[in-house]
Amino acid sequence: MAFTPRIEACIFDMDGLLLDTETIYSSLTNKILEPFGKTFPIETKLKMMGRDVRTATDILLSDLQLPLTFDEYDNQATELKQVYFRRSELMPGAERLIRHLAKHSIPIAVATSSSKAMLAIKTERHGPVFDLFASNITCGDDPAVKHAKPAPDIFLVAMQRLDGLLRPERCLVFEDAANGVEAAKNAQMNSVWVHDMRFAADALEPPASHSATERITSLVEFDPAKYGLPPFDA
Repeated sequence: MAFTPRIEACIFDMDGLLLDTETIYSSLTNKILEPFGKTFPIETKLKMMGRDVRTATDILLSDLQLPLTFDEYDNQATELKQVYFRRSELMPGAERLIRHLAKHSIPIAVATSSSKAMLAIKTERHGPVFDLFASNITCGDDPAVKHAKPAPDIFLVAMQRLDGLLRPERCLVFEDAANGVEAAKNAQMNSVWVHDMRFAADALEPPASHSATERITSLVEFDPAKYGLPPFDA
């Protein structure tokens, strides 16, 4: 990083960042595609990651030329999600970082494109961790969020709910999707791109450029002291 911003609050995406749901998304998508003799290409997945359900589904239907309407696909997907997402596991480093920030009274929030109903399903096995966010969880179907990522709305709403006096440049967003990193940039916030190389266009070659403040490949690599946050205990 060329500079070290002084951070006062942290805002987290959820899918693929705090919870390992992207592997589940891929599995259930392939289940739906199987009768059509198709598989889920990584190029399409990357375009869908971080987007709201409607936009992501429209991308899938268009890219794969599926003979399904949005509602037909979404009904199948929702039924599978209600089963599969209950198995969601925390991503490496997620619990340690959340508990560390909460211990030091750093304001934290979740800003997820998931609906409130899906958030409840995905997090039901991890209540003690997500309870640390208290009421500071903003979902994609929240009426206050007028435009989905890459618009900045969800991050700005999350910031205002944390503290009406917070400024965007004092917030640090954690995102696994390039689309979310762009939303953070549009909100004029700093961001850490946690780039899961399992879902990279080229797993052997990291991107030459990006708009994040920092790029890492796992939350395990994050150093809070870089941002003026309390360091991890030795």
